Amino acid sequence: MLRHHIKLISVTFLIAIGFCCCLTVSPDTRPKSYGYYRLPTSLKPELYTLKIMTKLEDPSNLMFAGEVDLLFKVLSDTDNITLHVQNLTIDEKRTELKKYNDNSTLYCIKDSTILEEHDYYIISLCQALQKDEMYTLTLAFKAPLNHRLHGYYRSSYMDKLTNRTKWLSITQFEPAYARSAFPCFDEPNYKAKFKIWLGHHNALTALSNMPLERQELIAELPGYVWSIFEESVPMSTYLVAYSVNDFAYKSSGDNRVMFRTWSRPEAMHQCDYAAEIGPKLLMFYENRFGIKFPLKKLDQIAIPDFEAGAMENWGLITYRETTLLFAPNVSSESNRERIATVIAHELAHQWFGNLVTMKWWSDLWLNEGFATYMSNLGVDFLNPDWELLNEDAMDNILGVFKYDAHINSHPISQPIEATQQINERFDTISYKKGSAVLRMLHMILGEEAFFEGIRHYLMINMFNNAEQDDLWNAFTDRAHLYKRIEPGYDMKTIMDSWTLQVGYPLVKVIRNYDTATVEISQQRFLLNNSQSVDDNEKCWWTPLSFTTATKKDFATNNTLHWLECKEGKKNIKISLENLANKGEWILFNVQISGLYRVIYDENNWILLNRTLNSNKYNDIHVLNRAQLIEDALSLAWGGYMDYNTPLDMLQYLKQENKYLPWYTALQGLANVDRLLKNFPTPYGFFSKFLIDIILPVYNSLDGLNNTIKATEISQVKLKHKMLMAKWACYLKVNDCVQTAVKYFQEWKQSSVNRIPVDSRVIVYCTAIKHGDRSDWEFLWQRLQESNVATERRSLIQALSCSRNSTLLKAYIDLIFDENKYIRKQDSAAAFGAVVRNEVSFPTARDYLIEHIDQLHEFYGPTSQDLTSLLSSIAGQIINMEDLNLIQSLLARKRDFFKEYQKSVSNALETIQLNIGWINRNTDILQMYLVKRTSND
Repeated sequence: MLRHHIKLISVTFLIAIGFCCCLTVSPDTRPKSYGYYRLPTSLKPELYTLKIMTKLEDPSNLMFAGEVDLLFKVLSDTDNITLHVQNLTIDEKRTELKKYNDNSTLYCIKDSTILEEHDYYIISLCQALQKDEMYTLTLAFKAPLNHRLHGYYRSSYMDKLTNRTKWLSITQFEPAYARSAFPCFDEPNYKAKFKIWLGHHNALTALSNMPLERQELIAELPGYVWSIFEESVPMSTYLVAYSVNDFAYKSSGDNRVMFRTWSRPEAMHQCDYAAEIGPKLLMFYENRFGIKFPLKKLDQIAIPDFEAGAMENWGLITYRETTLLFAPNVSSESNRERIATVIAHELAHQWFGNLVTMKWWSDLWLNEGFATYMSNLGVDFLNPDWELLNEDAMDNILGVFKYDAHINSHPISQPIEATQQINERFDTISYKKGSAVLRMLHMILGEEAFFEGIRHYLMINMFNNAEQDDLWNAFTDRAHLYKRIEPGYDMKTIMDSWTLQVGYPLVKVIRNYDTATVEISQQRFLLNNSQSVDDNEKCWWTPLSFTTATKKDFATNNTLHWLECKEGKKNIKISLENLANKGEWILFNVQISGLYRVIYDENNWILLNRTLNSNKYNDIHVLNRAQLIEDALSLAWGGYMDYNTPLDMLQYLKQENKYLPWYTALQGLANVDRLLKNFPTPYGFFSKFLIDIILPVYNSLDGLNNTIKATEISQVKLKHKMLMAKWACYLKVNDCVQTAVKYFQEWKQSSVNRIPVDSRVIVYCTAIKHGDRSDWEFLWQRLQESNVATERRSLIQALSCSRNSTLLKAYIDLIFDENKYIRKQDSAAAFGAVVRNEVSFPTARDYLIEHIDQLHEFYGPTSQDLTSLLSSIAGQIINMEDLNLIQSLLARKRDFFKEYQKSVSNALETIQLNIGWINRNTDILQMYLVKRTSND
């Protein structure tokens, strides 16, 4: 415990006088001797005693003021203290440096300077600090509560009982925004303990990472109190969290861990589901990992304005309302599933990220990949009947296969050499590829070795930092113990090939039917096979599993062989004998246990297609049916084979009664639809093809009608029904449009929404698409009145479905209106929905170009949302004229995108891939579809 407290009167006095005595530290123009992007290693923080006074009464002047006592140890002699500060006003007159436990001696401070490039605040000292000594640095500071949705910022909601705006404060410090709330060593490897004091009006509640220890009245500020929290466990600055609000909560959990779910008071009835499953998931992870949750309380709180989906702050997890709050009879079952998955993800982070933290952001996947994979296991524990393990695995793999096939993708673990590069790493690679690689590792090692390796990794690194080599060491021991890999193999060699290089392999399986041999090789898969790169010489340690038409062994996915990588030798082929008889198929990658695509010789595709298009299609495991569809469609997309094979294969879907192959197929076909719909003649034949395969299954599931109630069918069957209805309405199949419009008009006339909850998003979009201005305005009014965030998200998406270009142009203006008809956190998704509507795409494209300055100001210089808008536009561009417009925009506004070059490169590559696909495939597809139609 620190020897002294910050004087209460000093902070309250600063609040009262508006901090007028402060000196703003200006950037120093002198050359700096230290310009490295990482902090010097001469100091190690031990304890922050942080006091923050927040006043929320005056909306025109929402400020905070604070003071920090930072106890640190000197690891090597130094004559300066370098730490992070961003957009804080420091009161230099009150800066003090003392030796720990020596109040009488103040150390001389020469000057203070800022190095803006790295947010360094450098305090130069008159004499050097001595190695192994402990010192206390005191700094006073202030800043506005910002509206950028990161750092220490403000949020609000409308209290409908009083018709007043209620304000609250909240933090979002990941990855590097703690420095904008208090001076700190803002890197993940600088773990320290925190003692947090929050000053606030006594009518409000203060929350932080740790339980409340006590409250003290502030004599100098009547009506104000200090909420003083227990000292924290060691943690990184990005996990620090605090809030001042007037929220209510629901308690759950056991006596050991106080578990509370918080929301604005009028949304409390939406907290029940999260409060129910949170403690169950926490207990599941405790048992799975063999380590108890180390805190005495855990709060989860729904924030009205929150940029991320959620944030795993230790003991105070923050969420968007859409990812925590579930309203019975309003929120859908897909909303319930999403909420369960996000809560499971954040609770998994309490071990992967919080208890054991990556040393540097290069290994972000150790946090996000693990949390993503473990959340799948957590939700499956809660609801095994949802059958989510296979679906989540496929969803992750689909995301990786698409993103990582871009030339401009990046390795899972890649050097990060500037703070500005960190945000771009929160992407598909860190989350989904990280998860998919862990699933593959789980399959290689088996249940016992995998979880024993995890427990060992967590135990030896708890309350500390780790890197991926620590993980590989833990797994190698267990892999050898359980004989899952050969004695000469090690997990580092195997797994580095997946985490340290970009991309993933296409495994080529070529059979010689006369000699009964199979030749197997690999190359990198790219979305355009004609792209000229050096990546074909890449090599992955690829685990091979397979079965045949005779064996049909899909229960065993053990690695039977490896495609190895020898030093200096790439793409080593292996030859296997007597795997299958001449007339039977062979199938590699059982249950998609490895992260790779497979391409076969033409005859093997024919044999597989023959089985799928027969009454024996169930002989192939459902995951591998989805795999075959995905591989075939993507191989045709990339130019590795023509479209005859996948389109012939997809005929079997008329009899497919499982959700996963349909989900996979329609994901792939949506990419074709996205581009082909710009060409009326071939698209007419393509839409007929889609209707032909969709109609039998749509009818078998009773279409959009509600004769099958959600409570009478499984979750996965309900999702299948809704997926088919969504496409049927899109393609104007059967009675789908008429049913949707009928539902909508009944609601409009009676003002009682009797539309089945799970079909509402389909009904809303279809009715708006085929409706008039009055229908749009009716839905817009419902959006303004809604108290349920999940419903609001559906309404926002549906409003973009109109075919009225005038309405859509006005809608874009409303999306970015500062009156907050639509919250900033939802604006990029709303704009993306408008972009995907071919009626409004030209308007949206022009809006981005013409309003780029206003949009940059709207989001702020450090937000990724501007690149999200760019990516949305890029996905729809199909010609050189539009590409030139975007390139011109990027050239003019280079500074706006300089921190997101990877995202910009991917957007430009997407456009080039779109144009290339159209040039290669439009005529060929038309010929195939015309021929099929005439044969039918």
